[in-house]
Amino acid sequence: MNQVSSNANAVPNQAQPSGYDPVLITVYLTLVVFGMVAVYSATIAQAFETGDSFVYLRKNAINISIALIAMMFTARIPVALLRKYAWYILFAGIGLLTLVLVPSIGVEVNGSTRWMKVGSWLFQPSEFAELMFLVFVAHYLSSRKNRLSSLLADVMPIVLIFIVFAGLLVAEPDLGSAVVLGAVLMSVLYLSGLRGSHIVLFSILALLALGYLILEESYRLVRVMSFLNPWEDPYESGFQLVQSLIALGRGEWFGVGLGTSVQKLFYLPYAGSDFLLAVIGEELGFVGICVVISLFVVLIWKIFHISWLAASVGDEFSKVLAQAIAMLIAISAIVNMGVNMGSLPTKGLTLPFMSEGGSSLVAYSIAIGIVSSINRDAQLQGAR
Repeated sequence: MNQVSSNANAVPNQAQPSGYDPVLITVYLTLVVFGMVAVYSATIAQAFETGDSFVYLRKNAINISIALIAMMFTARIPVALLRKYAWYILFAGIGLLTLVLVPSIGVEVNGSTRWMKVGSWLFQPSEFAELMFLVFVAHYLSSRKNRLSSLLADVMPIVLIFIVFAGLLVAEPDLGSAVVLGAVLMSVLYLSGLRGSHIVLFSILALLALGYLILEESYRLVRVMSFLNPWEDPYESGFQLVQSLIALGRGEWFGVGLGTSVQKLFYLPYAGSDFLLAVIGEELGFVGICVVISLFVVLIWKIFHISWLAASVGDEFSKVLAQAIAMLIAISAIVNMGVNMGSLPTKGLTLPFMSEGGSSLVAYSIAIGIVSSINRDAQLQGAR
């Protein structure tokens, strides 16, 4: 009788939500696998020259393995810890961007000092520093809910911190990442209730600063001019864009076939990274590009949906952080696609989750892990 009573009073253990939204993870993994296949195809010519046709595939597989581990580890970190240590995370991001400028620590590649070396792994600190900055942005804005009316007291502090980050990025130099981060910040400020007049003011100031930085360095001005008319100098300043447009033109509707791109055969520079979309367009055509765009649209929609779940349980920090991550992925993808299609000046930004490059893949995977953690915490709070 006592045993029956004990069993009757026992509360069954309820399964805790994992946080892994099936749509989010499926689209994320699809982009990663799609990217692995595309990078293998795009780099086959360079790999053949090394005598090992699988060298880049193995390298990419290792990067993917690290990225998946990083994503799963981050997904288990409570969002409350990110909020609690937001200031420390901010200083860590500034520290990374500062260290890369130290001559004995930073590694110069192609004229830019954007990399650091840990053992045999070369990584780009800015990819992680951007995410660190957004964690602090979420902390800052969530503590000022519905109080962005004062330009000096509420908005300028976060803008000044952004200027520090942007200045360090430009010093590498990496103007493209600074522009993307600025666009993400403006988007998040708008979503958090910043006045339209303030958005216009900051946009004008940002354009003036961008114009000055372009005119200050001749190579930036050359990039802008070649973007406006790449065919004027198709073998020098306009070479990358011309080869990208040729690749996209050859692909037409359905492509020339997976693995049969011609432009990747030492015509298109950075075929596995910056111009991976052009190779996809050549081999899989307009349809292949539409598939890639559709995957990003679904991914970004799902992250915004998770931000809404966080808002529904009153977690302002998680809501803003999810929105910031969604905008980071969206703007980075738009910029990369715009460069490949000739809609934006040439800039060395990768296609999130897909392009060759371990730093980018790991950083964006960590972002997906954070979104999964936000989703889990929102489900837990909603169940109470």
